[in-house]
Amino acid sequence: MRLSDLINDIKITKVSTMVLKGEDPHGLGGVPRKWHFIVVKVETNNGLCGYGECPHWQRGYFGVRETISYIGDRIIGSSPFDVKKIVEEHFNGARPPHQPRSLPATILPVGPIVWAMSGIEMALLDIMGKQAGLPVYALLGGKFRSKVPVYLDRSGPTDVANLDEWKRLANETIDSGYTKFKFDIDYVAPDLVSDVWSRSIDRKHMLEIAKRLGAAREAAGPDAEISVDCHMHYDLVSSLELSRMLDTIGISWLEDPVPVMDICTLADIREKSNVPICAGEMYTYDLAKLAINAKAVDILHPDVLFAGGLHETKKICELANANGLPVAFHNNSTALGFTATAHLGVSVANILASEYHFYDADWSKKWVNRSNGMDLISNGYIELDDTPGLGVELNEEVCRELLVTGEKYIG
Repeated sequence: MRLSDLINDIKITKVSTMVLKGEDPHGLGGVPRKWHFIVVKVETNNGLCGYGECPHWQRGYFGVRETISYIGDRIIGSSPFDVKKIVEEHFNGARPPHQPRSLPATILPVGPIVWAMSGIEMALLDIMGKQAGLPVYALLGGKFRSKVPVYLDRSGPTDVANLDEWKRLANETIDSGYTKFKFDIDYVAPDLVSDVWSRSIDRKHMLEIAKRLGAAREAAGPDAEISVDCHMHYDLVSSLELSRMLDTIGISWLEDPVPVMDICTLADIREKSNVPICAGEMYTYDLAKLAINAKAVDILHPDVLFAGGLHETKKICELANANGLPVAFHNNSTALGFTATAHLGVSVANILASEYHFYDADWSKKWVNRSNGMDLISNGYIELDDTPGLGVELNEEVCRELLVTGEKYIG
């Protein structure tokens, strides 16, 4: 049988989901939190299946799971090898007389349609790799490297006023083998915020941010690559003052200083900033193109879960590279999405590092089994081998422990 015939004979037969939940002992500001996420399973008529991960925003209130069901119903009978056509149809639509009738992402290709497609596309690529006997990175054009540097999101300690706690957190991170990590500016000195609605940082607050981050820098040493995240909270003036202050400490990048859609202000900040500006975790390709054309970023920061999947994120990476810009991956996923992101990371030339949020949550690394017993992260890197597909399978025991009440295991 010819390969083309084999590809055409494979059809999607089922798309199913389950919601898992785990405790993250060190969330924003070092405070514990519950983390919910969606696992997508796509099955085919030849017995193959693939897995993907999606965000479960606000425990389901943003409609991601319902959108997965909508897309899933539409793609039954399609070939998983038509993954790019499937993405294009749901983001941008097809002209009549295409059937079924195709509306471009309910007119706006952002939000739930993109977040849902991210997990579906991940699962389709997993199937394609398994069928072809190739790792997903080979389907993306091959690899530049075998492993991707990881940077940890440490947010901050709970006792923010205690400088020894900042030193301890930095030391623990370095001692664990990570030389790249990030703190959250909005959680560095929240005890000094007098007006939660103001986007300005007053002088006393700014000096305390400098003191606390300075303590972390002192403990980490001069070679550690420390970045900071603003979570889109600040205005132009305070962002520029932050950049001047951070320059004296030695910061790798200032992330998301202003609201995500305010690309004009971001461009003004980037033009005058003392440190590199990093943004893009919620960007689709079109938003990334706008930001690059506006010269609003020094470092693109896409997230596979929010950009529409690996192919769409790869487009952002290649556009950045064509404009002389590096990328770092924001990563709102646990082990499965993080591994998928690594397949993209080895396949692009201009990668700096890939983020991991859930270092302290052991379950986040163990609800899937990686090929050949590989750890998720080792010595500050995530490494890939040549196992077909994404190189992961569900760990049934851990998944069942994490199942949200009322959910059914889909493995």
